[in-house]
Amino acid sequence: MGEIIQLNFGDIGNNVGHQYLEKLIDDHYLDDKNNSTKDQYRQKVHVSFEELRKKQYQFRGIFDNSSDQSINKLLTSPGCEYINNDLLLYLFKQLNKLRDQVQDELFEKLSHQIERCDNVFGCHFVHSTFDYSSGSSSQALSQYRERYSSKFCSSFSMLPNVVSTNTIEIYNTTFSLYRLIEDCDVVMIFDQEALENQLIKLRQSCTFENNNNFIAECLLQLNCSQRFPGYQNGNIRKLSTNLIPFPRLHFLTCTFTPIDISSDLNYQLTNLSLPNNSYFSFKNSTRNLYFAQALITRCNSNNIDFQQASSTFSNKIEWIADAVFHINCKIENRNLGKTVMHVGNHRDLGHSFKTHGEIFTANLRRKAFLHYYLQDGMDEMEFTEAESNLNDFISEYFECCCGISEYDEEEQDY
Repeated sequence: MGEIIQLNFGDIGNNVGHQYLEKLIDDHYLDDKNNSTKDQYRQKVHVSFEELRKKQYQFRGIFDNSSDQSINKLLTSPGCEYINNDLLLYLFKQLNKLRDQVQDELFEKLSHQIERCDNVFGCHFVHSTFDYSSGSSSQALSQYRERYSSKFCSSFSMLPNVVSTNTIEIYNTTFSLYRLIEDCDVVMIFDQEALENQLIKLRQSCTFENNNNFIAECLLQLNCSQRFPGYQNGNIRKLSTNLIPFPRLHFLTCTFTPIDISSDLNYQLTNLSLPNNSYFSFKNSTRNLYFAQALITRCNSNNIDFQQASSTFSNKIEWIADAVFHINCKIENRNLGKTVMHVGNHRDLGHSFKTHGEIFTANLRRKAFLHYYLQDGMDEMEFTEAESNLNDFISEYFECCCGISEYDEEEQDY
């Protein structure tokens, strides 16, 4: 299985990358200094780590647009020995450089990392679509697709809370979506308000730290089958092949939970698949309108039971029959035990994007805050092009549903 290089952008991306690294160290038992760990935990450690010398590993990750606070947190964390300091790109140093110089520095580091891989699978981008780093991540996506068109490109992307967002964040989000639509193979979407709702249900404080912990756990679960053996192995490419019916509709939703196999497994999985119960992508209740679904399980037993339970899932998009896919990893989560992740390509994502598009259009018509972008060298036509692309993209969601109109959802069964 090929190596994965992770690019983390901005404070949110760096924080997610940091928490993900700590979970990876736990997952592979790299903190076991007594060398008592079984080989199964480290036989595919090269997917996320480069082995420098015997039992010395370095994370295949680049931290870009890093603030001093993020850097200090990384360098003082227990996992700092696994971080290559040359792959920490400081924000304050980049402010004095031209945009092209910043990108050249990033891709020089990336090219060096790819050269050190035996068979690189692709790159994984972790970023926010709305903060100060969104421009850098968008440009990096475009450059990556241009330079490494044959390599896989996936992204974990955070959307803003539309209730408390501002005009600048909406502009940034729309430009980020433009690049995610055109340049990514698969995008996992996280809505900030949806994450906060789940934290409230779990009676945890609504902090960025806790939000990012959810995202890091999902990332750990998503690629577990690439890092460990299983009954039904699969990678992100195989997942996307089964879940994405049309190339531009590659935005996926996800949720995960520890699972008790002694209880009613069918009920637990069905309950997990209902978007309004535990999803990280929908801030409001929504319908069970999937194009396709997948389960990623980490369990050393009951594989057949998982298959039987998932076979009862039904897609409301009738022309995609039995579109349920299962990936299994035999190695359980070190901290959470048996876990399951549900991934779906959901039609109602079109509504989320539509909400952002309407706010973007309303502000663009007034030309609000436009001068900040024009001063940085952007052209007004770029705003019009991004708006048109997003509207076309939204219409594709509703055109793919066999004549179901945009406002027929009330008639659908949950």
